[in-house]
Amino acid sequence: MPIKRVNREEEKTDKDVQRVMASDVMCLCVFLLCSGLQFTTGCEVQSSYITCAAGESVLLPCRDIKSPHTDVQWWISDPQTHTPQYSVFPVDAIKGQRYKDRVQIHGNLSLSITRLTVDDAETYCCKSKESDRKSCVDLSIEGCSVSENERSVEISRYSGESVFLSCFVKCSSLYKPDSQFRWKLPNYREIIQTTELNRLYQGRFHMFDRSSGNLSLLISNLTEEDEGLYSCWSNEIQHKNFSLIIKGCTLSETKQEPKTKYTGDSVLLSCSCEDPNTKPEDFRWTRVESSGTEVSNETPRYKDRVHTFHKTTPSNLSVLISNLTEEDQGTYRCTVNNKKSTDTKLIVKGCVLTEHNNTKISYLGESVVLPCSCEDPKTKPERFEWKRAAVNETLVSDTYKINDRFQMIRDSPHHLSLRISNLMETDGGLYVCSVNGKQSTHVNLTVTDFGDVSKPIYLICLVMLLVFATAGCVYWKCTRARTERKGSQLIQSLDDEDDTYTSVVYSQSYRPKISTDEH
Repeated sequence: MPIKRVNREEEKTDKDVQRVMASDVMCLCVFLLCSGLQFTTGCEVQSSYITCAAGESVLLPCRDIKSPHTDVQWWISDPQTHTPQYSVFPVDAIKGQRYKDRVQIHGNLSLSITRLTVDDAETYCCKSKESDRKSCVDLSIEGCSVSENERSVEISRYSGESVFLSCFVKCSSLYKPDSQFRWKLPNYREIIQTTELNRLYQGRFHMFDRSSGNLSLLISNLTEEDEGLYSCWSNEIQHKNFSLIIKGCTLSETKQEPKTKYTGDSVLLSCSCEDPNTKPEDFRWTRVESSGTEVSNETPRYKDRVHTFHKTTPSNLSVLISNLTEEDQGTYRCTVNNKKSTDTKLIVKGCVLTEHNNTKISYLGESVVLPCSCEDPKTKPERFEWKRAAVNETLVSDTYKINDRFQMIRDSPHHLSLRISNLMETDGGLYVCSVNGKQSTHVNLTVTDFGDVSKPIYLICLVMLLVFATAGCVYWKCTRARTERKGSQLIQSLDDEDDTYTSVVYSQSYRPKISTDEH
């Protein structure tokens, strides 16, 4: 709204006041220009009533110009009673903070106020300490002004959070808040219409009732690209700045130690942000060797085998892959916001088949076990198969069994032996045990009938009987001969003993007669 310039000759002031005011205006102009601030002389002055436009500067005269002292106080007064409310100069520590860095005292005790706002429309009074006189002037502001004009606010947020950029515009009665208003965004973008904000932020922003003067901006799901300087402007002279800092994800580790697992196991691939409050807006796991195949349940190769943790803990970007296969071996990469990444090498140990005896002989109606096992007892083959080579027929696999005569012996995960019950002649032949479609071992089975081997067995038994019979006869003869020799020796010994006994008896019974005549 244009403001009329009035002829200073109509002012009811003396010439001295005019000269001092002119001098102070010139000083104020120099001060404002040196400070890089705008100064206009479009204020309308009518005695003790001054009208200015928002954003301009004003010089309020203090009528006590004859005081030799420069120690003066300016305050806001009640317009009716002129009762002091709070100090403007010196600035009141609580209520007068909005005047900080905007007021200055000049030689004639006048008060200059820069960057005027609608809220500056008050009754201002001044008084020197050496005088009881006070001088008051009413200041009126026309137009619109931004609350906390030219203030710079620094705001820090995490990615994924929301930020509220408060911008309130207050207007005088003849003006509307949104008449000349716009937002300036980072990268020198300027927004006037909300349709442009919709395009840039894709539904992530919210604006309020502009007609009420609330021109604030709410941005949700912040990304690192949202960082920068935001400004709300009114009439190109009133503005408020917001320096928005977005804290993104800094990976705790950029290089992981290799992980070694067995087929069938699960593996946790670690990836996390240093700051637990971080909420990365975008991250993905890929397998480097397969041209960046994404590791997720949406990928057929990993379907129903992937579990993530970021939904409950946003800073935890780790992934758990279960039921590992040998094809899962490789280098896995965690990438955050298409900028930062960390790699983990995964080694998956598969089954290496043990060498076994490749020939088996069994008989009709019996059972036989064809051996097949992995060297490492920790191995858990995910796919295996037994086939009969002659007819290329699958007998048993991890998902199939031809009938109950063919059964796997899985007393341990690495054991893959095959039991065949109730053998038939047609069961003979070459059998193949294969693991994961790569490694295989062969077993040749021979099935025979008992009749085919009966004659040789009988002959062997007969020969053995003859050998045992001959050995028995020889033993019997030898034993008998020794017994006879011992018997003859015993008889001879007994005869000799009888002769000796007879002789002794005879000698004892014979006594010669002694003649009595000799006595």
